[in-house]
Amino acid sequence: MKKDKTLDKVLIMLAIFLLSFVIAMIVIYTIKDWPMDTLITMVMSGSGLEVMATAIITITKVKNEKKGENK
Repeated sequence: MKKDKTLDKVLIMLAIFLLSFVIAMIVIYTIKDWPMDTLITMVMSGSGLEVMATAIITITKVKNEKKGENK
């Protein structure tokens, strides 16, 4: 099975984005003393959907490759 580098890049970019987002939210909360609850919830749920979509794509690829090997 060949390594899919595109999915790796997407996950790395997502991790970098989430790390920078969390740091920015900590800084904003420290300065303003005001958490952005809705924004944090939406960003985290959106990133969760991205990870689930990536997992579904990977599972589908693996299943299709196994079906191709059996024929």
